[in-house]
Amino acid sequence: MVKFLRDPAYTGGVSDPEATDIDRRAQDVVKFGRVKEVDYKRSPPSYRIEIGDENDEDNYILTDWLPATGGRAKGDRETHYLEKGEKVALLAEGGELATAYVMPAGQYTEQEDEKETTDKAGVWRKIFQKPKSHDGQGGEGGQDGGGDGQEGEDSEILGEISYDRNTGDWLIKGIEDKGSITLEGSGCKIVMKDGTITLKAKNVVVEADDKFESKTKQSLHTATAFKTIGKTYLGLEDKNDMPEDKVVTEAGPAKQTFAKVG
Repeated sequence: MVKFLRDPAYTGGVSDPEATDIDRRAQDVVKFGRVKEVDYKRSPPSYRIEIGDENDEDNYILTDWLPATGGRAKGDRETHYLEKGEKVALLAEGGELATAYVMPAGQYTEQEDEKETTDKAGVWRKIFQKPKSHDGQGGEGGQDGGGDGQEGEDSEILGEISYDRNTGDWLIKGIEDKGSITLEGSGCKIVMKDGTITLKAKNVVVEADDKFESKTKQSLHTATAFKTIGKTYLGLEDKNDMPEDKVVTEAGPAKQTFAKVG
């Protein structure tokens, strides 16, 4: 059997089809692009990725729907979907883009929504930014379940979590006058909302080795029984003031309660 090899020098630039396919697959093993479309309601949620400039038809690729990936996806799970316009890397086994694995590949730029989150080492900081559209589904509307695709308000940081290993400081920050921060577990719940901190628990124990101070315009206490172990001073004008007059009740003088005579 005679096999004819197609040399591009004699076939107008068209070489052996098998060699061309191998070359294409090798080039497609790793590709970089941006998220073009998102659909979080698919099962599983998926993205379509664009590679190249859509105005260059010869070098532009728009993939089929590729499943979203997460840091953990079995038992312990972690979900943080990519949004439209985000930079990604495609890992395609055998160069098959139809089954590629989508990975975030963000690079810092001078654009306001792509800038770095800190300017020094040893600081981990994660910020949550307001989407650029009103749909809240990926930044620009489209096949993501809603939105008109119009640009929304300017970029705005809605919250952040950070840790500085040099100082040991943690920061959990939300919107000043909107939303809430909730810590819940083991039958206890702390809610920070609208300038109010609400603590719910079966028992609350505060231990201070040296001193416990509170300062407020008004203090209200409602309880079936209110017990104080130790001395209580009332009507003081200075924290160092210690009157000697005991409080007298209908049952007689209180054992450890003193009040300044007015």
